[in-house]
Amino acid sequence: MSELPPDLLRLRTVVTYLRADLGRAERALSTAEEREALAARRRPLPEPPAWRGR
Repeated sequence: MSELPPDLLRLRTVVTYLRADLGRAERALSTAEEREALAARRRPLPEPPAWRGR
């Protein structure tokens, strides 16, 4: 492999780190969205006012 300028090596390291961090953030967001969707399905629907007993 040819020698790269020092700045380019640092930039590649930063890019690698940011991609890994982005992947972790995307997985965490996906997990949170799935949990919220499950919780929303478990919540009972509110009873409309017209159905309440008099």
